[in-house]
Amino acid sequence: MPFFYQQNINETAHLAIWSIQEPASFFETDVQLAVPIANEERRTQHLAVRLLFKLMMPDADLSQLVMADNGKPYLIGLPFHFSFSHCKGYAACAVDDQAVGIDIEIIHPRISKVAHKFLNDSEKAMIAALDEKDQLNQLAFLWAAKEAMYKKYEQLGIDFAKDFNVHELTNGDGGTVPAIILHKGSNINVHLDYHFGTDYVCVTCYH
Repeated sequence: MPFFYQQNINETAHLAIWSIQEPASFFETDVQLAVPIANEERRTQHLAVRLLFKLMMPDADLSQLVMADNGKPYLIGLPFHFSFSHCKGYAACAVDDQAVGIDIEIIHPRISKVAHKFLNDSEKAMIAALDEKDQLNQLAFLWAAKEAMYKKYEQLGIDFAKDFNVHELTNGDGGTVPAIILHKGSNINVHLDYHFGTDYVCVTCYH
């Protein structure tokens, strides 16, 4: 079911989400992986996000796809930037004329077990008074937000709790909140566009 969800964030930034219901063989008729992936679920996710990107940007040559040291995919010589993400059941892609990052996460209680790795004191205080369901939703949002910020910033040696600061929680199923990247003297203000689905949250980080 291609383009399960689409959004024009602004004049240059766009995102799309695919709800993966097809087997790997469905995607392999249109796209291939440069490096084989034995796990069928992960292979299907990687294929799905590439087909999604191909549908969004049909002129892009996926055979030229290369991976940076931080794991971010690049196509050499393109006049735009893009970012991939995938999780169980979903693939997501964002494109923009500036560096962009996207992350999609299933909302699951396991996120609370790693929250100490990515939350700072201010963010912990924001969610402390929430009930269990709302707290889980916000934890998923904050985790996806910081993954998206990491993909946009493209630097190694990041401390998710210290270097990425989210100033507001979400309000409703979709919207935008401000955040700031503080790392090695950088002070970069960014926007976090978020979208909640039935069991996931997707966050796009852009200028």
